[in-house]
This record gives sequence, structure tokens and C-alpha cells, in this order.
Amino acid sequence: MPSNRRLIKDLAAQRIDNLFRLAEANIHSNPSYSDRYVEMAIQISKRTNVRIPKSWKYFMCKSCHSFLYPGIRSRIRISPRRSPHIVVTCLVCGTTKRYPIKTKKQR
Repeated sequence: MPSNRRLIKDLAAQRIDNLFRLAEANIHSNPSYSDRYVEMAIQISKRTNVRIPKSWKYFMCKSCHSFLYPGIRSRIRISPRRSPHIVVTCLVCGTTKRYPIKTKKQR
């Protein structure tokens, strides 16, 4: 039988995932709800010491905690300079995040 702590962490992970799904579903109709769902997911993550999955971290602004949906709340660009990377700009606060693109090695 799993311990109580493991059950709490599992439930927290499910709730975080559910909140991000709700944020994605409500981004067109009511963006303020989406932002609130992201804030609640961050609070659950901090309180239970459960990490937010990487797949959902791409949709979250670290500075203003808004839900970054491409074309509505964020702008996505590809920059080939230096090492190629993807630049995601939050259209609410203007914060940028950069994600490196892995390239094939030249032979």
C-alpha cells in the first residue's frame, strides 16, 4: 500500500495537469480564468513540492504567471543566429524565454 505522502503527490500532479487543461480550454473565451488556473497550479506545485511537467512549463510565463498560448498570449520566433533557438515572448509582460534547438552534427 502506497504511503500517504505518495498519494498526496500523485493527486497534486493530477490536479496540476487538470488545471492546465482547463486553462487551455478557456483561453479563447476567458483568458483571465486561464491565468488564475495557472496561478493555482503553481500554488499546488509549491505547497506539495511537485514539479510542473515540462510539457506544461512551455505554456507558463515565469514573471507574470499568465498562460502562454501561441498567437493569443505569446509570440514564437525562431532565431538562427549563434546557436539556433526558439524565442517565446509573453505579450502580457514582455518577458522572453529561449529554448535551444538541437542540430545534427556535421560530418
